[in-house]
Amino acid sequence: MYRFLLAGVAGLASFAASAQTAGDWLAGTTWVLCESASGTSADRDALVFNADGSGRVIRAQGNLEFRHQRTGNTVALTTGRSPQPVQLLASADHTVLQLRGPEGSPVAAYALQGSAAMAKCSLR
Repeated sequence: MYRFLLAGVAGLASFAASAQTAGDWLAGTTWVLCESASGTSADRDALVFNADGSGRVIRAQGNLEFRHQRTGNTVALTTGRSPQPVQLLASADHTVLQLRGPEGSPVAAYALQGSAAMAKCSLR
C-alpha cells in the first residue's frame, strides 16, 4: 500500500502552495493509516498537514515531504517524484481521508488523530 502512496504522492516539482485559512479543517492536523488494501500494518504511516501547504508522510523508512492543496473535501498531495498528484477524499465530518486507486477502488484510509474514527480502524 505504501509503495502505491509513494508513487502517487510523488508529484509535480513546482506545486503552488494552497491558500489555507485560519479555520481550515486540514491545517495543522495528523492523519493515521487506518485501513489498507494490503490488510497489514507493515506499511503503517501518518500524514501531517501544515497550514502553509506543506506536509510530510511519517514512516519507519524515513519521512517524505509533500505539498498539499485542498479544494472542498478533496486533497491533492504532490512531491517531485511523479507527475500525478495523489487525490484523497475527506468524509463529510472531516475525520477520514480515503485514498482511491486509479480505477477508483479504495486503497487506504487515514483517520484524523484523536477522532472517534480511530476506534473503527482495522490497523492498530
